[in-house]
Amino acid sequence: MNITIDQAEAFDAVVKYGTIQKAAKSLYKGHSAVMYLIKSLEDQTQLKLFDRSGYRNQITLEGEMVLKYCRQLMLTRSELEQVCLKLRSGWEPSLKLVYDGVVDFNIIGDALFKLNESQVPTEVKVLAAYLHEVEKKFEEEKADMMVTILPIKQAEISSIKLKPIRMLLVAHRVHALTHRYKHKKITLADLRRHTFIKITGTPGQLGFSTEQLEFGSTFLVNDFATKKQAVLKGLGYGWLPEYLLESELKDKSVQIIKTEIDNEHLLSPRLYHRKEEAIGKTTKQLLNYFRQG
Repeated sequence: MNITIDQAEAFDAVVKYGTIQKAAKSLYKGHSAVMYLIKSLEDQTQLKLFDRSGYRNQITLEGEMVLKYCRQLMLTRSELEQVCLKLRSGWEPSLKLVYDGVVDFNIIGDALFKLNESQVPTEVKVLAAYLHEVEKKFEEEKADMMVTILPIKQAEISSIKLKPIRMLLVAHRVHALTHRYKHKKITLADLRRHTFIKITGTPGQLGFSTEQLEFGSTFLVNDFATKKQAVLKGLGYGWLPEYLLESELKDKSVQIIKTEIDNEHLLSPRLYHRKEEAIGKTTKQLLNYFRQG
C-alpha cells in the first residue's frame, strides 16, 4: 500500500468541505482529479470510504479510521517541512551532552525542558559518567557539551560555572557512627572500623577529608542512587550530595557524621562546550538556558 499525501489531502478536504467540488476548489485541483484521488485511495485500502446512497456522500466508519491516519500523515509532512526549514537555518541534527553523575540532573533537566519546549529539530543524547570518565566519554562520543567537577586537559574550550554541590559525610540514624557515638566526636580510628561506601573506580582526587584513610572494609556501587540506598540499608557510610537527601535530613533518617575531620565538602561543576564558532543554534540556545538557570 502506497498512500500519498495528495490522496490524504483530497480525502480530508472532501470530508471537511462536504462536496468534491468545494474540496477541489480548496486544493486548487480539478473536479476529476479529486475524484480520481478518492477512487484510488479506496482501491488501495480496499475499503468503502463514503456511503454514496444518499443525496450527499457520508463518510463510513471505516472511512473515519482511514481519515485519522491520513491526517497523521499530513501532520507528519508538515512537521518534516518545519524541521527541514530549521535545519537549513543552522539547527544541528543531533546534540550530545556528557555529565558527571554526582551533578543534580535537575540543573540539566531544567535547561533541556526549556529546549524541548522551543521545539528545536535536534535529537538530544545525554550520557552519565564519573570523574575522568566524563572527559574521556566527551572525546569518544565527539560530544558537544560536558558537565564535570574536575579540571580538564583541553585548553581551548569554554565553560560556564554551575551551582556548587554540597557533599555530606552521612550514615543512617541506626548506624553505629550516628547511634552509638551520638555524644562524642568520631575519630579517624572510629571511621576506619566501619564500612565505607564509594563509587566504583573513583580514586581519591577531589579533596574529601576521607581520601587519605585506609578502610578495613569498603562497599562499592555504580552510582549515587545506589549509594544512597546502601546508606539507607545501613550497609555503611559515605559521601552523598545534599540534594539527594533533602527529605531524609529533614526526618533525620540520615544524619551527618560528627567527626574530627571535615564532614562536608563543596564541589564546583562547570559546563564545558566547543568554541562558539564551532557550535550550532541548538547548542547556543541550550547554553543560554544554562546561563539563565
